[in-house]
Amino acid sequence: MTAKMATRYVSKYVCVLFLQLCLIVLCRSQDSVITYHIPEEQDIGWFVGNLARDSTLYLTIDEAEFQRMKFKFFTQGNPYVKLFQMDEKSSTIRTAEVIDREEVCSFKKLCEMKLEIAVYIRDPKRGNYDLYKLMQVKMVVDDINDNTPMFPQKVIHLSVPESVPVNHRLLASGAIDKDMGQNNSVQEYQLIPRNGMFGLDVVKNLDGSADLAIIVKHRLDRETRDFFQLMVKAMDGGIPQKTGSAIINITVTDVNDNRPAFLDSTFNVSIQENKPKNSTVVVVSAVDQDAGDNGKISYYFSQRVSQTVRQSFAIDERTGIVFANGPIDYETQTKFQFMVEAKDHGNPTLSSLAAVIINILDVNDNYPHISINLAPEASHISEGMETGKFIAHVSVSDADVGMNSLVMCSLNDHHFALEKFYENLQNIYKVVLAQRLDHETAATHKVTITCKDQGDPPKSNSTSFIITVMDENDNAPVFSGHSYSGSIIENNSVGEEILQVTANDWDGGENGRVTYSLDSPGKQFFSIIPDTGIIKAIKSIDRERYPELHFHVIATDHGQSPKSSSSAVSITVIDQNDEPPRFTKPVFFCYVQEHKPVGTKAGNVTAYDPDNYRNAEYIYKMAPDSPMSEFFSVDTWNGIITTLKEFDREKQHMFNFSVIVQDSQVPSFRDVANVSVFILDANDHKPMITYPSKHNNSVSVPYNTKINSIIAQIRAHDTDDMTYSRLYYKITEGNSRNIFHINRMTGELEVSSPMLPIDAGSHQLIIAVQDNGNPPKTAYTELNIIVTANGTAASLNSSNDDNMLIVIILVAVTVVLTLAILTTICMIKRIDKDRQRTQVVVLKGEDEKMFDEKKQDSFSSVSRDSNENEDAEMKKKNGRKEVSFTFDEDKEAHNTSGSSGIGSFSTFRCQNPEQQDPNNLQDAPSHGIPTSDSDIPSPAPDQADRQWVAPTNGVEARTLLEILKKNEMDVSSEMSGETGTSDSGHGGSEEDLHAKTGQAQQETDDKKAKVIHEWYV
Repeated sequence: MTAKMATRYVSKYVCVLFLQLCLIVLCRSQDSVITYHIPEEQDIGWFVGNLARDSTLYLTIDEAEFQRMKFKFFTQGNPYVKLFQMDEKSSTIRTAEVIDREEVCSFKKLCEMKLEIAVYIRDPKRGNYDLYKLMQVKMVVDDINDNTPMFPQKVIHLSVPESVPVNHRLLASGAIDKDMGQNNSVQEYQLIPRNGMFGLDVVKNLDGSADLAIIVKHRLDRETRDFFQLMVKAMDGGIPQKTGSAIINITVTDVNDNRPAFLDSTFNVSIQENKPKNSTVVVVSAVDQDAGDNGKISYYFSQRVSQTVRQSFAIDERTGIVFANGPIDYETQTKFQFMVEAKDHGNPTLSSLAAVIINILDVNDNYPHISINLAPEASHISEGMETGKFIAHVSVSDADVGMNSLVMCSLNDHHFALEKFYENLQNIYKVVLAQRLDHETAATHKVTITCKDQGDPPKSNSTSFIITVMDENDNAPVFSGHSYSGSIIENNSVGEEILQVTANDWDGGENGRVTYSLDSPGKQFFSIIPDTGIIKAIKSIDRERYPELHFHVIATDHGQSPKSSSSAVSITVIDQNDEPPRFTKPVFFCYVQEHKPVGTKAGNVTAYDPDNYRNAEYIYKMAPDSPMSEFFSVDTWNGIITTLKEFDREKQHMFNFSVIVQDSQVPSFRDVANVSVFILDANDHKPMITYPSKHNNSVSVPYNTKINSIIAQIRAHDTDDMTYSRLYYKITEGNSRNIFHINRMTGELEVSSPMLPIDAGSHQLIIAVQDNGNPPKTAYTELNIIVTANGTAASLNSSNDDNMLIVIILVAVTVVLTLAILTTICMIKRIDKDRQRTQVVVLKGEDEKMFDEKKQDSFSSVSRDSNENEDAEMKKKNGRKEVSFTFDEDKEAHNTSGSSGIGSFSTFRCQNPEQQDPNNLQDAPSHGIPTSDSDIPSPAPDQADRQWVAPTNGVEARTLLEILKKNEMDVSSEMSGETGTSDSGHGGSEEDLHAKTGQAQQETDDKKAKVIHEWYV
């Protein structure tokens, strides 16, 4: 780039900067007027312009400032504001009404409307709006061709003497077009027919209007033709062109050859406004040389005189005096110009026109008009507001002119100041805060603005506005009590008063006025009088549903930023005996086995009363005259139904009757329930096992079958009634290592622990199937499980390397573990000696008592929790001790209880058949398939804790002490067959096995100690 080019570039850049600075300065000028041209008759919402863009305000502010601005019209004193609407945020101006130029600016060539717009900007700290700028907008309404030329009369009647010469003119009023544009007004007239007795000429008047001159083109002969009808068409110059027409009827009359002649062609006078009504303004006079009626003259306004002139003036037909007929206001119209017509009384009548110009002179008859536009939120000012705050915009106007329109204004309150917006704007002021306000000194300020003009005599006017000083809210209401309590009797009436709460607020005015309300829980049942704090019930409350109601009452002041506090309210609902007792269900089903003695319990009915205390007492009884009264009775207080006869199911298997529950205080409060008593059949069939059978009783299983894999399913059914046909399954023999497990409900046989190659071979399982009769019946079957050892060598070889690594690691830590193992063994031996001494003492006193009960083999599956609950309840009922010995099943794979084959031992007292648990099973013989019935337990809540419990016979009792004296070697020998080592089935080191043995011995000792403790207790 050359030096010359660089210099030229810099010069251009400097010029551009200078132009921008000049543009900003021009935009900052407050007296700039933005002009918009608006075609008339546009739809509502027609886009006029965007003030911020068109005034180049965008160039002087950034986007953040513009977002805080608000644009508003000054509406007071300007009738044109209603025609427009403006978006306060974007400053977009649109039309609010359809603007008719002829209505807004009637007969004005230029239609202008001036509007003033205030630009406010929001203070980001306080959130209040302050004046940023004042802008003036001039709206120019452009005329469109929307009016058709109209003649004053559709039919014009003219008369012409037959003696008129050729080219004589007959005057008629021309058409009037309200449009004022250069081309929209009337531009051309056309006479139809064109070629005839008459021609057409247009005569322009002094006021810009036009008259039509009908020209006589040929001499008239009344005797030949005395009437002519013509049509005149008026056409404007608009696009599209509009036309209007009128019919002209011309009558040829006899001769009256002199027309009135005005003394002057123009009468020009000046008068002051507010001329009194009927006072003379001007006298027009004319003379007629004819005699008689042809020379007698009358005066009229021309047909074209507007209605405005006729409202202000009138003319005396006889004298020609023009006098005031209505208000004459200089501010409304400064000049009147119209035509008067003088007509003689001849036949035909002759007339002439003269112009009248009346100039209106101004007098000081208008008071200054004050328009005040308060800033947003200016009517309520906080007492902490800083000085200089913009309060209001004041615009003063005086319709008079000259000295009569010069105005001076003043304020009456020294807290405020009246300042000019700008020196170049006359009669526009702003009111600002001059001194800080004090709410306690004066809560309100009445600001009066007085303006006086310079007329003689001067006229003045005053306008006031109220400024409310808002108090700062700095105190929250305080309740007289931290909490409130009350009571109400249920079934209360709506509107019943319960209690009253009170709270005080030290603030003044609205900040100190407190109203009360309830939170959501409280509104459901209560209302509170906001001013007094009285709490009332809005609905009837049912104590049975809501014995107590808790909610909060809230006190809130009326400050601009309201403060509130709350207090807890507790309402106690007092009971009434308003609820009848109700059965828990409409129908009760009871069961009793046939052939039971009289007095056997068949069941019971239950009811409840929602009331409390004595109101909730009720009794049971049979329905009156019930035929079932000879078969059953119901206990008055507990509803237990007992038999009065011994039943035979084959004769009648069901009895139906009704039972009544009745309030002990209000006999009418009662409820009825139906009772159905079913006579139950006895259990007399054993389950029938269909698989395994005599010819199909073996299953082949690989030794590496996964745990929980189902290998077979026992299938059986019971031909007894459905009550006893539910079946339970159990392995009674042949599962000493607990390799297999059977689902007691479905009969599915699955693998329960890992199998090793040494487990290969035949496993003879004795399986018991028991129904749920009372007493239950049991059937047995044998299933042969053949465990195959295919693939064992490969599996062992594949894991040798891993086992070797494990052995090396275990040997490395053996030295560390040896001391701990030796210490543990010594502690176990010491504990075992102490236990044996205690065991001998306890067993010696309890041996005979423990095994004097009825000897009956059974199985029972109960969980730890159910054992404790049943034992506790049994002790309460029988009032005697019962002892239970339980070897808890270990959760890990190497538990000792599974190895011993013994689940648990329980000692129960003998029960009669109706007291026995229907889910108890009898134990199977120790060898072979049993021939006697035995019980299988019902499902327990925890499947993982299922155990078989059998009453202990005498032989077992004598050997119990020997079982408890098993030493650690027994446990170690049983553990040798387990696979639950630390390497998850891949074997373990000798040290590992010894550690497991020590742990199992410790667990066994702990369990033995538990048994001795339970026996002792």
